[in-house]
Amino acid sequence: MSEKEKLKRFDQLMVSHKGLIVKVCQTYCHRDYESARDLYQDIALEIWTHLDSFREESSEATWLWRIATNTAIDRLRREKRRPELVIPEELPEVATEEQPHRVDDLYEAIAHLKAEDQQLVTARLEDWSYKEIAAETGESEGSLRVRYNRIVKQLRQMMKGK
Repeated sequence: MSEKEKLKRFDQLMVSHKGLIVKVCQTYCHRDYESARDLYQDIALEIWTHLDSFREESSEATWLWRIATNTAIDRLRREKRRPELVIPEELPEVATEEQPHRVDDLYEAIAHLKAEDQQLVTARLEDWSYKEIAAETGESEGSLRVRYNRIVKQLRQMMKGK
């Protein structure tokens, strides 16, 4: 692929899947503007770096999700802390006018989950089926369902009283 073709493909992927990348940033960098910007840039760099290796054996969204979540998890391991996110102005807003604080509370609660649980929640927020997630993670659909239900209960408990 020529450099011009690569740049065009990269731009198309970043525009088409910006929402997915933003959700990963919200999940892993809750309320920390600088960390969110840095993570977004790290993810974009990883996508650019590995663009030539995309073999189209999976969907674009699956491939990008894998890069984004792995980049975020690696970053958390390096930093050994839980950053917070303030949504950058140029990224789409996810809060609704009716309940903006509930969305913030949800992402705050998600930020306190283990990295693997954050990954599962992010995939479900992207409306991925358990079958698609199982194909990517190697876990069985049944164990993913059980784990997800446990996570939802945990999130409800964390958000109680907020």
